[in-house]
Amino acid sequence: MIELYQFAPAWGLPNPGPFCIKLELYLKMTGLPFEVITENDTRKGPKGKIPFIRDDGRTIGDSELVIQYLNGKYGDRVDASLTAEQRARAHAISRMLHDSTYWVLLYCRWMQDNGYRAVREAFFGGLPWPLRSVVPPLVRRSLKRDLTGQGLGRHSRDEIFSFGFADMDALSVLLGDKAFLLGDVPTSVDATAHAFIMSFVGPPIDNPMRERIQRTANLMAYYRRMNERFYPSLVGR
Repeated sequence: MIELYQFAPAWGLPNPGPFCIKLELYLKMTGLPFEVITENDTRKGPKGKIPFIRDDGRTIGDSELVIQYLNGKYGDRVDASLTAEQRARAHAISRMLHDSTYWVLLYCRWMQDNGYRAVREAFFGGLPWPLRSVVPPLVRRSLKRDLTGQGLGRHSRDEIFSFGFADMDALSVLLGDKAFLLGDVPTSVDATAHAFIMSFVGPPIDNPMRERIQRTANLMAYYRRMNERFYPSLVGR
């Protein structure tokens, strides 16, 4: 059986990490049997990241590489019927979420004080003293360097949120009045999109991105629709 290693759940959500949610949701879509194993130590992942999987003695890291591996071994159970144009649209949406929206999420959680308080408790609340007081500031400083190096951290708060708003507005337009991003059936790009929407809307962290999504009717209807199908315990949240 496939073993999926991911962070411990937090805030009543299946996971605090968008890439963990994405990969778990993708596995649900495939129908392949899998077991979730809690792992909070990123050093144990083959890429120094979480999530990762183990399957038949192989360990594969990075959600995109895991999906490529699963498709190669078990066949494409999710996107096989997509046209070339649909695949290109899915690729563009995923890249936007991975390489743009992700950094805005990181800023909301780690650079904004209310976000930092929430993730500090969720990720490090179980650590023994004094690690509980030492580790979170170190992680925060490291992520601040990452944000600066990536470029987003060089902008003002309003500028950062304007980039995030543009991403969500684009996602809303691309979704339109469809049930899912590419039509009537959820595909792998929906696993990615839903993971990011959940990561903004689900945690008890107020910020302009959360408010923007909550005011966008078709994104919230999509969020509820995905939860009804894949995470019924979250319906109504």
